[in-house]
Amino acid sequence: MKFFAPVLVIACVGPAQAATINAASCSRAAVASAIASASPGDTVLVPAGTCSWSGGLSISGIQLIGAGKSASGTVITADAVAMTKHASSYTRLSGFRFTAGDRHVTVGGSASNKPFIIDNNYFFTSGGTMVGITVNGGVLHHNDFTASSGTNADVFSIITSENWSQAATFGTGDGTGERNLYFEDNTFTNLLETAPDGDVGGRYVIRHNTYVDSSIVFHGGAPNDSSPGGGTRQFEVYGNTFKRVSNSVPINKWIWVRGSSGVFANNIMDRADSPDGSSYPNKSEIRLTLACPGSYPMQYQVGQSNQSPENPPSHPLLIFGNTGAGATDGNSVTVGSSDTAGGSCSSPGTYIKPGRDYMLSNTWGWTPYPYPHPLQSMATGGGALPTAPINLRVF
Repeated sequence: MKFFAPVLVIACVGPAQAATINAASCSRAAVASAIASASPGDTVLVPAGTCSWSGGLSISGIQLIGAGKSASGTVITADAVAMTKHASSYTRLSGFRFTAGDRHVTVGGSASNKPFIIDNNYFFTSGGTMVGITVNGGVLHHNDFTASSGTNADVFSIITSENWSQAATFGTGDGTGERNLYFEDNTFTNLLETAPDGDVGGRYVIRHNTYVDSSIVFHGGAPNDSSPGGGTRQFEVYGNTFKRVSNSVPINKWIWVRGSSGVFANNIMDRADSPDGSSYPNKSEIRLTLACPGSYPMQYQVGQSNQSPENPPSHPLLIFGNTGAGATDGNSVTVGSSDTAGGSCSSPGTYIKPGRDYMLSNTWGWTPYPYPHPLQSMATGGGALPTAPINLRVF
């Protein structure tokens, strides 16, 4: 009689491991072929080179990774990437240098799908929109956004859509970090007042960025502003550095709030005027406006974070801890009327008052979401997202 030792058989049952696919070159045809062979969760690597993607490319649920954002990396000279959020996998764009054209990247899809990531890219335009986003839930980090000096164009536009009836997600209220749009550790140069241009239902967290001759605007909603559908839902702008370098870019405020509620805290700012003081001398860093007349509180006005106006508002705009230069201290506020919605407003101070619609302290106990965002930990230069562990069964 023969005896056989038991044999241990290990069978892998679980999700397929993510694949890495190498495009043959940076040409549109080669990259499109690699994308077509990829499945959600896979990574497509694009080698260094200078290529035109005439007609653009589309990705959803995969990582498209170039050879780096420097001039010796992967340089794209025309057209762009359309990103669509995926139900179960992250969609990521990293390591490219976009040097021409308009709308280098667009992002869409469902807000409830997995976040998108745009990181370690360089974007340049002589006028136009570098990135257009129509959905909340994503992270943009370590990108460089640059426009030609003196173009005075809207070169970075963010327009997002989401129902205002959903609860606010300030700070740690975004428990998963997947509800808001996070801009972290980016550099914006010569973008005038559109870095970003916040609008329709957008939820923005803008932190630890460097702004060089660039500022931010958040729209309100009709009938109080030119924006339809409610304007910016909420914003958090903190820990950024604002630098004034060129006289040719007419910056006369660092943030323009035309509606909604938010936080503007712990930022470091140069004077909001020309570097040599030749124009816009000693302007306030923070500009709060609305279009009126009407009765207070107006829908979507500064300090309101609910579609139905509250009196007093539950989330007045918080302004505190900023440091400035020149004749201002970083918390200097101007209240005025908007010239974008038609009509005039002879008494904007009736609608936007300190101690009611904005506070110079952390009145309602805002706590920031942990920094850096967890999705910054993704490997750069082609590293894939971690996959689910393999399940082992013994027979």
